[in-house]
Amino acid sequence: MIELIDVLTADGKPTGVRKPKNQIHRDGDWHRAAHVWIISPDGRFLLQRRALRKENNPGLWDVTAAGHLSAGESAAEAAMRETFEEIGLALTREDLRFVATLPQSCVLNDGKYIDNEFHEIFLVRRDVDIASLKLDAEEVAEVRWVEELWPDDTFVPHGDEYALVSRLSR
Repeated sequence: MIELIDVLTADGKPTGVRKPKNQIHRDGDWHRAAHVWIISPDGRFLLQRRALRKENNPGLWDVTAAGHLSAGESAAEAAMRETFEEIGLALTREDLRFVATLPQSCVLNDGKYIDNEFHEIFLVRRDVDIASLKLDAEEVAEVRWVEELWPDDTFVPHGDEYALVSRLSR
């Protein structure tokens, strides 16, 4: 099944066009992704290390769960779906606290992958037993709790997002 994604203008408005994900990134079209940050009541962050098979940023640490919004899907729906698909954790809309939309542009894989995304960022306050999670091996190599975010070359480069989430976690 081919996943279709809504194409947006550079200021985030729908164009009415839908494209497969590979064409979105080939053409550099703007689109949305949901990012879910799970933060424990004592302020720790649940991170995932991307699977080594991932096309982009393999093996790097990243947000708890993230993924593209499918065509017609809301950011909250995508956040819940991606969290369940990637780490096996079911969330409800009530669990999600929307905090910001941040645009990000980058070019990866020698210019073959142009990523122009609006990150729809959600926080979830919850303690999670990581041993109970069911990780999708195609997406996630491992998860772990950390006390603070230390964006360096072991992290997917989302600097503005890390700063925002660190500030909001307190």
